[in-house]
Amino acid sequence: ERALLRRQISIAVHSLKDVPSVLPEGLVLGAIPERADASDVFIGRLGLPIDKLRPGAEVGTSSLRRQAILKFLLPHLKFVELRGNLDTRLEKLRNPKSSLMGIVVAAAGVQRLYPQNGVPVQVLPKDKVVPAAGQGALALEVRERDEEIREILAPLHHAPTAACVEAERELLRRLEGGCQIPLGVHAEVTGEGIITLTACLASLKQRKLIRDSQTGMADDPVGVAAALETLLNSRGAREMLAEFRPRAAKKPARPHRNGQARRRPARKPRARSRR
Repeated sequence: ERALLRRQISIAVHSLKDVPSVLPEGLVLGAIPERADASDVFIGRLGLPIDKLRPGAEVGTSSLRRQAILKFLLPHLKFVELRGNLDTRLEKLRNPKSSLMGIVVAAAGVQRLYPQNGVPVQVLPKDKVVPAAGQGALALEVRERDEEIREILAPLHHAPTAACVEAERELLRRLEGGCQIPLGVHAEVTGEGIITLTACLASLKQRKLIRDSQTGMADDPVGVAAALETLLNSRGAREMLAEFRPRAAKKPARPHRNGQARRRPARKPRARSRR
């Protein structure tokens, strides 16, 4: 993005899942190509499906969303933090000394890096393990006033995908408030121009999961997201999200009996040494 703003490049290609819901001033998404598979997949060490693993088996993932949702669905498993690119994660899984029995990653990354079914996977159903906003989609970011580049990219733009990810990112923006939360949100468009937006919010502390959907017109993705936000909040989403909000660094000063804030007495200056 800095390179874009400095006019060192004309286009920045991102995984849309990693793009913040609010872009820097002067930058826009110039095109969103057709989405790949948005699912999450499980890659097992012994070829077993995730629901057949023994109790206490360790499964690695870097996503708080995956950990929270899967812990709710499969409470007998142990989900551990696992970071690095896909090759690094596969290498850790295949290490003979590793305690991992499997990893959970995005299907699109596996398909793009290992085509022709190079890595056997178990696809996790999107209606249960709801993907992250924008998962499987690419974003071509450009300068807002660069009409020439936007015109060049126009043939790559896929309107149904754009409507879906706009609804997903709008709900994320409304609920997230700048913190990381275990929220899955995924939209699909039918042939009749109808969009269905599904969201899943899970809590590791409260052992609670909220999953709901909202349907509306594909040409109004923001409205669909707003309606789903209202529905989720009516089921306790706002209270669940409170555990992920950063606490204030300082407590406010206690009020004095007369209603004024209590002030600390000023310290007396120390006597300086004559030496």
